[in-house]
Amino acid sequence: MENLGTIINVLNGYVWSTAMLVFVVVSGVYFSIRLRFTQVRNLRDMVRNLVSNQSSESGISTFSSFWTTMAARVGVGNIAGVAVAVYMGGPGTIFWMWVTSILLAAISFAECSLGQLYKLRVDGEYRGGAYYCAEIGLGWGWFSKLFAMVTVIGMLFGMPGIQANMIGEGLNHSLGIPPLLTGVVGAILLGIIILGGIKRISSFAAVLVPIKVGIFLLLTAIVLIANYDRIPTMFSWIFSSAFNQGSVFGGMMGSAIAMGIRRSTFASGAGMGEETPAAAAAETAHPAGQGLANSFGIYMDIIICTCSGLMILVTDCFNTASGYIGSGSSQMAALAASGKNGIVFPQEAVGTLMPGLGEFVMGVVVILFAFTTILSYYYQAETGMAYLLGKASESKRKNVYLVMKIMVLLVYIYFSTTTSSVAWGAADLACGMMVWLNVLMLWFLFPKVVAILNDYEEQRKADQIPFFDPDKVGISNVDLWKEINKDKIAAAKASPKVAAARK
Repeated sequence: MENLGTIINVLNGYVWSTAMLVFVVVSGVYFSIRLRFTQVRNLRDMVRNLVSNQSSESGISTFSSFWTTMAARVGVGNIAGVAVAVYMGGPGTIFWMWVTSILLAAISFAECSLGQLYKLRVDGEYRGGAYYCAEIGLGWGWFSKLFAMVTVIGMLFGMPGIQANMIGEGLNHSLGIPPLLTGVVGAILLGIIILGGIKRISSFAAVLVPIKVGIFLLLTAIVLIANYDRIPTMFSWIFSSAFNQGSVFGGMMGSAIAMGIRRSTFASGAGMGEETPAAAAAETAHPAGQGLANSFGIYMDIIICTCSGLMILVTDCFNTASGYIGSGSSQMAALAASGKNGIVFPQEAVGTLMPGLGEFVMGVVVILFAFTTILSYYYQAETGMAYLLGKASESKRKNVYLVMKIMVLLVYIYFSTTTSSVAWGAADLACGMMVWLNVLMLWFLFPKVVAILNDYEEQRKADQIPFFDPDKVGISNVDLWKEINKDKIAAAKASPKVAAARK
């Protein structure tokens, strides 16, 4: 275990180097400028597209797609991950997460729109992902296979680990339940859901994700109200330490920026390509509409991350690697001595209001956050494998999927009992590798993103409900869209007035 952790840390040193952080920020700035900050201008359209319930036998609704994507985004990275980031970079990390999230929303729009653009119908269901974009949009067969393999490996063996580990650690900290028992029970429940395929996964996510988000927002509100007198101090910490000011957290700006970018990228999943399979699975009339709907999730994601940060800061239930020890809980000194951080910080924060019960409540919240995230990770792994299997028979694909489902359950049990450092390292490594590959591809396909957005906005300005006609936009190799919108395309060609009257 120790050797595995060392290897993972060495690899992460390369993957999450300064070059990675610069690459993500520069990409976000450039995409935002070229798209004229659509992630800010089109907030109303984001919500309008989000509530669409259009679906079919081949595709799920935009609403279900959004919550399936949010199942991946809103996980323990939003709670425990933020706590780890504050430990490593201080309160200023929260500020740099805010800045990064705005830039990541532009990247999210780009990858989700492209996922919709280059989707295919496989076994009667829409399938899409970065690998489809690379092959169909760029003709990079070798790159698409590499990306699909990285996705399958990362989503089966890397990303689920921290979710499973935090469930085990959270319940062990609050109730003393052995992590192995937690892992076995969790694997059984997980298996019941994933055996039902994407329809069951998306239906489960559409119900449970809003519930878990609502519970967490309520908890945060209660904690902030109870500690309202400390709110000014909390924000002072955030802004001063973000720019190396103040005597308590001064000198942590570099770590704050690095951890802010890293945790925001991990928590939101933007740039990884992890959200494109669910985005591609939706039934929609225009790729940009789905891109806007899914990119709205970045803002919801950063709200959850912010809640986690505010909760531990306002109660002073956090420590930092630089030596600061919080005084909000009697456990902080012991946690500092052991070097333990992460999920225990928000557990202690809630425990300040509900001693004994607070840790349990937060443990339940972590289960909800982690469980739905693993479901989404599995779906992404299955989509990657569907691409790699190509024209294999349907029966062969289903057999492979069954093996994958068994594997993810075993991985879940394993990571429930391993150390949190190994689990975080494995997840970061999977995330980082996918970001490098995906964002690189986005640069080459970005002109298509601009063309899609321009077409969408032209129709909106004409007071039309946008639909996508690939011939009109000049994008080839996307004939599925001619089938999806054949009636609308035919009506527009037959009578421009009919097209103008669509509402």
